[in-house]
This record gives sequence, structure tokens and C-alpha cells, in this order.
Amino acid sequence: MPTDTIGGILYYNSPYEHNLTVDITENNPNYPGYGKGLSANTVYRFDDMLTITNSNNFPVCVVLHSQSDLVKFYTDRESLQAIRFTLRVNESMSVGVELSTAELGLMEENYSVHITEGECSEIL
Repeated sequence: MPTDTIGGILYYNSPYEHNLTVDITENNPNYPGYGKGLSANTVYRFDDMLTITNSNNFPVCVVLHSQSDLVKFYTDRESLQAIRFTLRVNESMSVGVELSTAELGLMEENYSVHITEGECSEIL
């Protein structure tokens, strides 16, 4: 875990801001000592990988968008390339990440997280 977290929370002014690396190799310091990465043509779901909290005094709209169909997001059963949800004051939402290994090798995929003031509209 990065040293500039408090209680497991990575704050926006961190040097890790704008980066999310999922290292599923022997190089990961949490590697349990067995396995060789991900299997080919498989879908992996990592529940609660991100937790987004609204600490403002107004509701916000959160939109997560993946540039690839190999990386999708979910808050319930359905995973999508783009999801959105409204967070009210002091509300949090856990987001899962789904990875598809249809293409093997080092995956460097891009995604975006946009947070705007106000509730989400019906149109994504």
C-alpha cells in the first residue's frame, strides 16, 4: 500500500494520482508464492477494488469509463465499459473491476473517472 494513505485511503494529492496499476505477477509484493498470472480467455472480477467517497457538502455525479472492452466496471452484477452513479453527501460506493484476458500479454488500458457537482443525468 502506498505510504501516503491514511486508513487505506489514497488521497487526490498523492503522487499515485492518475495511476492504477494491477500487478498480477511474481513482482507484486503481495504475491502468495504460487501461480503464474492470469489464464487465457478468462474473465476475472475483483469486487470492491475502488471505493469512491463524496466528502463534499453537495451531491456529485461519478462517471467511470474504460477505453477498452477488456476492462469493465460494476457496482452490482452487470459490468459495463462505462458506469455512472450519484453520491450524496458523505456517501460511498464500492466499484468492482472486471478484466478479460481475451488478449494475453501486458495490458496497458486507459480509463477515466469524472466527478462533477450535482446528480447524474439520465444520459451517459
